[in-house]
Amino acid sequence: MKKVLIIEDETAAAVNLRSMLVAIDESIEIVAVLESVEESVEYFSHAYDADVIFMDIHLADGDSFRIFQSVDIATPIIFTTAY
Repeated sequence: MKKVLIIEDETAAAVNLRSMLVAIDESIEIVAVLESVEESVEYFSHAYDADVIFMDIHLADGDSFRIFQSVDIATPIIFTTAY
């Protein structure tokens, strides 16, 4: 089972991504859906369990690259964006 974290501020896009991932592999577990830089920094400040992160670049409160200024992330990231 792969544990997936989604960082996406548009609900429809997050729902579509979740649906596509589960359609590809039913064993995928979505561990969380985060909507902002602030929420993501808070999330990564604590222990988290994800095998891969799907991250939108442009979030409501800024570019997701700002997350990396506050926390170190060793988990592989796939950027999913229309930005």
